[in-house]
Amino acid sequence: MVETGMAETGSQRPGADVAAGEAEQVAACLRESAGEVLETMFFLTVEREAGWEEVAHKEHLYAEMDFQGAAEGRLELAVSRDLAPVLAAGFLGKDEPELTEREIEGVVCELANMLCGSVLSRLESHSLFQLGAPQVTQSDLEGYSRMDAGHRCVFDLGHGDVKLCFWMWREAKAA
Repeated sequence: MVETGMAETGSQRPGADVAAGEAEQVAACLRESAGEVLETMFFLTVEREAGWEEVAHKEHLYAEMDFQGAAEGRLELAVSRDLAPVLAAGFLGKDEPELTEREIEGVVCELANMLCGSVLSRLESHSLFQLGAPQVTQSDLEGYSRMDAGHRCVFDLGHGDVKLCFWMWREAKAA
């Protein structure tokens, strides 16, 4: 059972401090899931893990989704604007100039959905979850940059970057 959460940073999201081992487990699941999903569904490979501050200056397209079940939580995704059409073209089998903004946003939402499902299946393989619909949103990257490093990763794909923030929490059980 993994309890992960974000340390209080002024965010409205609840969460508990995370043991180092649990944060490492979450980070490992983020890495494995991103590598697998991006390669199998988008035909792109992660070139390297980047630092959060390395890509802070770029414009990004954001998507988020919540989940409920054995635990509650959220996955937030930021895809750099230079990478988003590359992802959409690979996923939809279209040339980049043919893509609409709506198609690009839809693919970014689908990427969030695939990543969330993949991370949850790695962390809680015997639990059931109900995934909310992913949606394009605005984001507070500054707030997320203060999260425990085990809950956020940045992947450089050569064409641009993907940022992932993931956390889950459980209600404290009565003794």
